[in-house]
Amino acid sequence: MNKKLSLTALAASLLAACGGGSGSSNSGTPVSTLTLSGTAAVGAPIVGGTVNTKCAAGPAVLPVSTGTDGSWTLTATGQTLPCAVQVSGGTINGAANTGQYESIATGAGHINLTPVTDLVVANLIASDFNTLNGASLAGISAANIAAAIDRVRTALGLTTLNTINPLTDTFTPTSGNRMDDTLSALRTAMAVAGVTQDDLVNAARTALGSAFDAPPGLTAA
Repeated sequence: MNKKLSLTALAASLLAACGGGSGSSNSGTPVSTLTLSGTAAVGAPIVGGTVNTKCAAGPAVLPVSTGTDGSWTLTATGQTLPCAVQVSGGTINGAANTGQYESIATGAGHINLTPVTDLVVANLIASDFNTLNGASLAGISAANIAAAIDRVRTALGLTTLNTINPLTDTFTPTSGNRMDDTLSALRTAMAVAGVTQDDLVNAARTALGSAFDAPPGLTAA
């Protein structure tokens, strides 16, 4: 059984879960206007990143950029949900961001792009964003996503995730924010254990739709 990630140093700052919701669901039905917005962060905001979107059906969605706080907003027309969203490029604390982080939206509203949402998608869909197609997206439901979130929570052992919806809860990527501190704790543990995001994604994707274990050393870090 996985041990819990040590969060003692962060405990004082993790005071309350963020609010937020998944937005209204329009899965399987084209929506005249779809607005999605969120935060792209890894424990620090992804600044100037490119956010790309693929939906179950509909016209191509133009990419948008993340702001200095990692925030982004896009508006599209004629899309059929669910939609996959990915952030790439930009900078993190002034250094080039070499990672790509994905998420899934089943309704309009807030959707985050973080290492945790990336794991949820990996455990949910066999293909990555570049090879993802409408048929794969059409089979995703809110219940599928909720189950994948629970599997990621268990695998990482981060107890703070028990009261957070990592996909839809709004947050500000600053120290003292519960979601941001959770991402920071994960990032630190990965560095200590020598575990990469690709390692985590591979573990989650290999166990597609099933429970999985984090790479050795991560949950004890």
